Amino acid sequence: MRPVVALSVLGVALLPTTLAYAALVGLGLHRHGSPVAVSGSATLLVFGPALLAGFLVERDRVAITSAVCGLWSALLIAILPVYFPGERRDAVTTGLALIGLGQLDGMARVIADVLPEEPQVSAPTAPTATVLVEPAPPPATPLGDDEIALPFEGEGRRLSVPVVFGAGGRELEAFMMLDTGATYTTLPLSTLAQLGVVPSDADPLITLHTANGEREARIVLLDEVWLGDLRLEGVAIATCDACASGETVGLLGLNVAGGFNLTIDSDRGEVVFAARPSFDRHLDIKPFLGVDATFQRFPGGRVEVEVTATNEASRAIGSAVTGIRCGDARFGVEAGPLEAGEEVMVRRLLPPHDGCEAYELSLDRASW
Repeated sequence: MRPVVALSVLGVALLPTTLAYAALVGLGLHRHGSPVAVSGSATLLVFGPALLAGFLVERDRVAITSAVCGLWSALLIAILPVYFPGERRDAVTTGLALIGLGQLDGMARVIADVLPEEPQVSAPTAPTATVLVEPAPPPATPLGDDEIALPFEGEGRRLSVPVVFGAGGRELEAFMMLDTGATYTTLPLSTLAQLGVVPSDADPLITLHTANGEREARIVLLDEVWLGDLRLEGVAIATCDACASGETVGLLGLNVAGGFNLTIDSDRGEVVFAARPSFDRHLDIKPFLGVDATFQRFPGGRVEVEVTATNEASRAIGSAVTGIRCGDARFGVEAGPLEAGEEVMVRRLLPPHDGCEAYELSLDRASW
C-alpha cells in the first residue's frame, strides 16, 4: 500500500484514537486512580488491539494498525455511555486537558461538535442502600435482690410485659399492657378459666372506667402474681374481656405495678421493677373488706366510734386502717388481724375536734 494511503488512514484514525484515549484517562482520574495505572490502562485498552493486529500481518502494517486503532477507538467512544452513562463528555474534556489539548482555541467547540449527545442506553449505578445496624445497648445496671428487669414490647403508650398468674396450684404466663392509669389489673373470663377461677354473683362488683366507657366487673382474688422472681400474694383481678387486645390479655394496674418503682430502659427494651420498702395493699383488700361505723357523742364534746370490719376474702387480713374524716380532720382506726370470714368490732375515742353532722369512712391502709 502506498505511503499516501497509509498516512491518510493514520490521519482519519487520529481523532477517534485521541478522543478514546482522553476519555479513558478522564474516567480514571475522575475515580481518583493513580496516574501510572490510569495512563497504562488507557494505553493498553486503546492501542493494544491495534498493535496486536499490526504484529499479526506482514504487509501494510501502518495502514492496518491505524485502521484497527481508529475503528476500535470509535467503538470505545460509542459504548462508553453503556457503562459510564452521562460521563463521556466530561471525561474527554478532562483527558484532553491532561494531555495538553484542552486549552487550544476552539477545542471545546470541536468536542461539542464531534461528540453528540449521549444516547439514553443505561442509567447510572444506583447508590447502595445503607446497612442499618442496631446500636449495641449500654451495659445493664446491676440489679438488687428486690429488682427485676423484664423485656417489654411495643412503643409509646402501649408497653406490654410478661406476667405469671397463679391460683389453686395452676400458673399461667401472659403479656399484660402496663397501664398506670388503671386501678385494677384485669383479665378476661377465658384466661381466668384456664386458672380454674370462675367468677360468681357472690364476688364483689365494681365499676371500671375504661377507654370505651364505664363497665361493671367482678373482682376475684388470685393467690399470687409473679413479675420475674418478684412475688405478690393476694392480688385482686377485675374481669374485663374488652380490656384484652391482640397482643395482651389485659391491663397491669396499680394494684400490682404500684408495689414497685418503675424504670423504663428504652435502650435495652426493658422495664425495671424495684420492690418498694412498703406496699399498701388496700386496693386488693378493699373489695373484700366490709367496713361500717357508728358514732356516739357525749356531753362536753367527747366522741366515740365503733368500727365493724368484716373480712369477706378467702385469706386472712393482717391489718386494716379505717380512715375517718370530719371536715379537715382525719383519724385512723386500726382493725385486725382478721381471719377469712371473721368480723371484728373496735371501739375508739376520737381526738378533740369540731363536731360533724356526718363522718366519712374509707379504707386508708391494709395488708394481708
